[in-house]
Amino acid sequence: MNTIVNVIPNENWQLAIKFGNGEYRLLNLSIPREEFGWAMLAYPQHMKRYRFNGENIDWEFGGSLKASYLYDKSEPVSGSELERHSIRICYKNQAPTTEDKNHHVYGVYLYPFTEKLFAIGESIGGGHADRGGSRSFSLGELLDWQDWKRHFELSGCSWAIEIIEKNEELEYLIGMLVREACKRNGT
Repeated sequence: MNTIVNVIPNENWQLAIKFGNGEYRLLNLSIPREEFGWAMLAYPQHMKRYRFNGENIDWEFGGSLKASYLYDKSEPVSGSELERHSIRICYKNQAPTTEDKNHHVYGVYLYPFTEKLFAIGESIGGGHADRGGSRSFSLGELLDWQDWKRHFELSGCSWAIEIIEKNEELEYLIGMLVREACKRNGT
């Protein structure tokens, strides 16, 4: 039987699950939500609140799925598809600002399967007239960028600064950021 090695959610109600054979598979959470009537999986604040071990994923709301179910119901995912897999670390609307009185959102996203781990963005105005932009950084590039801490603070994730500064081992760093983002639901 394949064991669960790692689980990383994304913002599209999917889990990237690494199994003991080294394979990553993508589970669309609408499958167990519909199959078991787990409406809580439709809400990110519940969907991202799970624990896993080699045999199961267990959600705080009480749902539990075995590794064999997860493997059977998930689809193989390639490297290029994994590179698009992201999780919101945090975002916060700082409006009103001089740029916009209603919508000036700062955000930090983690792309755990790429060299450019961090996407740092700013959305001003929202909708079709949105202004702002984003930029991607590797860990080294982020640490070299003079304004990264300010952007994290404006995004509402000052909690992540110490984690990033103290952990240069990427796998551990990614795991810590994912766990904390899931606890906080990216806010």
